[in-house]
Amino acid sequence: MRYLIVLFLSALTTFAQAANFVSMHQSAHKIALPPAPGTFNYTFDTKVGFKAQYAPTGVTGCAIGFGTGGCAFPGAGSLSLPEFTGFQMQNQEFKIFIPAGTRSFLFSGYAPQGTQSAFVLRYGKEPTRVAALSGAEYQNAQTSERIDTSFSRLIKEDVDHFVVHDGGGTLRFVGGQLDANRSSTDQGKWLYVRQLSGAALFDYQGAIDVDMPKYAAGYNAITWTTSAFPDPVDAASPGGGGGTTNPPATGTTVTTTVASAAGQALKLDIAMTQSAAEVAANPQISAWVAARIPANGLFYTTDVWFFRKVDGWAQLVLPFPESVAYSSLGTNATSLKFTPSMDLTDTDLRAFNVEIYFGYKTSTGAFVSKGKVWPQ
Repeated sequence: MRYLIVLFLSALTTFAQAANFVSMHQSAHKIALPPAPGTFNYTFDTKVGFKAQYAPTGVTGCAIGFGTGGCAFPGAGSLSLPEFTGFQMQNQEFKIFIPAGTRSFLFSGYAPQGTQSAFVLRYGKEPTRVAALSGAEYQNAQTSERIDTSFSRLIKEDVDHFVVHDGGGTLRFVGGQLDANRSSTDQGKWLYVRQLSGAALFDYQGAIDVDMPKYAAGYNAITWTTSAFPDPVDAASPGGGGGTTNPPATGTTVTTTVASAAGQALKLDIAMTQSAAEVAANPQISAWVAARIPANGLFYTTDVWFFRKVDGWAQLVLPFPESVAYSSLGTNATSLKFTPSMDLTDTDLRAFNVEIYFGYKTSTGAFVSKGKVWPQ
């Protein structure tokens, strides 16, 4: 039993510490639609996921919402990032997709005046830095800031870039053009942002200026995630953040799909397949489904974990990790399916940035964490 507890706590630490960059595009964007002629009464559409938010169809030159068929606020081919406020973006690790055809990128946040905050950014892969900056590093980042060339350096330099708050209220992450010739990026990649120290910012906002034909061609070539609100597939190689998972047995796969309709309580189909040899060696299996609520500055000042059981939610009570398993010591098989219902709708869960994780342990194997399975 003691060995199982150590394994379980180690896996839970993996869940909590593993780098987990939340997509800003998985938060709902309000998109302004054109008002009726002669009026200034704007209506708004809400879209989630980069694919829906920035589809290059409709009127050329929209500031946001190409798929709406019209522009409320025309721009010269810019994709605006709306303001993210309150606990909606309290995540200390998040990412923004910079598409092919990007000519310039502006991104900033707002912090209380007189405070200090430090961030590390990296384009195309997760940053390696996880520790807070020293006093000398903080001062150097502050005095050497060149915001007008930061976007160009992010794209061209495969290194961590530090951004710090100067105490004035506005924290500028990125700015400037790719180069003086109005060139643009050849491919789309994620920009990863990790907060190293300081309180969460009040809000984030920005805009991406694009070469429209090049952007449209790049958009049409994107490989999308299979979630209900697709983002570009995250193909970046991990660069840090701590946490590892025990590898599953050879031939073991786990896939997750949404089995509920919009407006219903979220229900997942978690399908697991194993080899006959693996099942023969492990006649029993336990599975855990966990929900992580990130620290949000309101109700929770640290991450909180709840475990889904068949008959409800529970929190871990030591020394009995099996007591919070979704399926405890069940009969193993080459094909298994777990169908947990989350009791709340997709919209309700996303409002608090809730994430669902999955892990399992066979009779003789180590605990295997599959990490986050929703949202994908």
